[in-house]
Amino acid sequence: MSADIPDPPSVTPRSLTRIVLIAGIALLLVAAPVAGLLAWEPVEEGNVKVVKKWGATTGTVFDPGAHLVNPVSQSTVSLSVRPQSYTMSSSTSEGERQGDDAITVLTQDGLRTDIDVTVRYRVDAAQAVKFYQNYRTVESAEERLIRPSIRSVLRTEAGRLPVTVIYTGEGQTQLKAAAERELGAEFEEAGLILEAVQIRNVELPAEYAQAVEQKEITEQRRQQKQDELAVEELEAERKRIEAQGEADANRIVSESLSDEVLAQKYIEKLDETDTVYIPVGGDGYPQFVRSLDSDGSASTSSSSSSSSSSTESANRSQTTTSSA
Repeated sequence: MSADIPDPPSVTPRSLTRIVLIAGIALLLVAAPVAGLLAWEPVEEGNVKVVKKWGATTGTVFDPGAHLVNPVSQSTVSLSVRPQSYTMSSSTSEGERQGDDAITVLTQDGLRTDIDVTVRYRVDAAQAVKFYQNYRTVESAEERLIRPSIRSVLRTEAGRLPVTVIYTGEGQTQLKAAAERELGAEFEEAGLILEAVQIRNVELPAEYAQAVEQKEITEQRRQQKQDELAVEELEAERKRIEAQGEADANRIVSESLSDEVLAQKYIEKLDETDTVYIPVGGDGYPQFVRSLDSDGSASTSSSSSSSSSSTESANRSQTTTSSA
């Protein structure tokens, strides 16, 4: 039976070397593509990558594009350099935290006021290594730097302003300028760029808001009364001027009605009427009436005839008396 079992092949040093060589070549053929893929490090637009070696930053930053790294000793961390915003608001639908997250400040006169604010910023690509060493992520920077800094600045600046100023455009501009001045320096040290601070709303205390509203209503009513008085004064002035004008016109007409003017007016009217009344005598009563026919010829009325007869009779009577 034992004679039927073949003897195992003998392993010589030469054959063993050949086996190890073949296995090594096969391993290289499999590992080379994998190693090549691991060494290829793409960076997308709007991002940078901080290069680390054995877990520590090297000071190298990869800009958008394709890069090669040593997959054994090197690694990278991606950071977004796009604009970011951090909002603290009393509205539940806004801000990084749920619920009322407005900044509560005390004004110069001791009143509490809520301020909604938005901080716009971005990671400085040239200072990405510094930012990563200090904060690692933007979420960490928001929690450790932006949030406490903006709260501190606004509370300090609001304490210098009375409540009558803080809610006005001038007061909000002052808050914005102070916040940008203080945060700008802190952000630069942290590897961030501050783009803007937006004071979005100043919520006044309820009792003060009511007082301001009532004051505004009173002011509007006072202005309305002043406008009404002004209109009445203008109307009275208009009537006075109108009456003065009429009086002056009457005086001018009265002074201009001399006998010559009246005679001229009378002559002008002769061509405008069919019947003319001729005043004769000291009292100016009409002694006869002369009617003009449509063809322009004159006809003497009964009044005129009787007047002529009376005149002739008076003349005859005067002649008889003289003869006697």
